[in-house]
Amino acid sequence: MNARGSLWLPLVVLLLLAALSYWIERAVQAPSANGQVTKTSPEGIMENFEALRTDMTGKPQYRLSATRLKHYTGTKRTEMESPHFIQLSTETGEIDTTARQATVSAEGDEIDLQGDVRVVRAARPGQSAMTLRTARLLAYPESDLLRAPGPVDIHDDTLDMRAGGMTYYAKRRSIELSGRVKATYLSRKS
Repeated sequence: MNARGSLWLPLVVLLLLAALSYWIERAVQAPSANGQVTKTSPEGIMENFEALRTDMTGKPQYRLSATRLKHYTGTKRTEMESPHFIQLSTETGEIDTTARQATVSAEGDEIDLQGDVRVVRAARPGQSAMTLRTARLLAYPESDLLRAPGPVDIHDDTLDMRAGGMTYYAKRRSIELSGRVKATYLSRKS
């Protein structure tokens, strides 16, 4: 009888350990509004987010900041409130972009800016600063490409322009306009 009791003791200890580990796992899981974590719940939330991307030599390429950043594990999507994106380039000049909100694709190669989007290209020798305003702008940082699928307003010292859509190639410093385009050339003041 003593031998049978010694066989049950390890089994009881193992069952107690299994129950304890199950209880600990449930106790440390992050709670959500209804008690369950869903695929649509953000994995992480950051306030006053700032990031700087550099090339292989350590030279800054662009800076990204936001008042709030949410990252979702299920879709690998990232959402930002009040994003501020600055492309830093000695060849093309600084391009400063702000919006009310933005979504970054799972691969990080597309940024969808929405709500009062404003893009300012810094002045360079021989070129004045240029301001672009639109409701939505798609930015492709790796390709140095900006695309506005809807109406845009563009202004610099010599030009006021409106168009139904736009694609901006930063490396070539060229703009392709689509839809109904209206341009007014302004005389330079001496």
